[in-house]
Amino acid sequence: MLKSLRETFEQEYEVLSQHFDAPLRVIARRSVRSWFDRERLDQVLAEGIGVLKNCELIYAINSEGRQVSSNVRRDSMDHDAYGQDLSRRPYAVSLSVLNNAAFRGAFLCDAYVSQVTQRDCVTVMYGVTSGTSLLGYIAADFHPGRE
Repeated sequence: MLKSLRETFEQEYEVLSQHFDAPLRVIARRSVRSWFDRERLDQVLAEGIGVLKNCELIYAINSEGRQVSSNVRRDSMDHDAYGQDLSRRPYAVSLSVLNNAAFRGAFLCDAYVSQVTQRDCVTVMYGVTSGTSLLGYIAADFHPGRE
């Protein structure tokens, strides 16, 4: 099933990346002012999840893969997720691509099984920068087939 999910997303990768680019750019820009204040950052993410159709979870991680926000869902927040090391998650292999200064925009990671929901998932990442400094990424998890 993951193979067919991956093939589906590979076929539509560019379209999906462009689809998420604008809303994630807005969330990333708003996150800069709150990056070092978890409570305010969580609020930015809680407001942002509403504009991302089919997004089930949104969170922020630093460039080393450590979570700097809560796990934010449409109807709840998991504050215990703050500080967890996500650098070994399946999508973390994308961090080297995302850390490249030439990268800009939304990046659709490979499909994997979410540890939070135990379902097929793709994560769309968007870099958060302040001037020329990379602070980290907004990560938005999507589960195909959800409306």
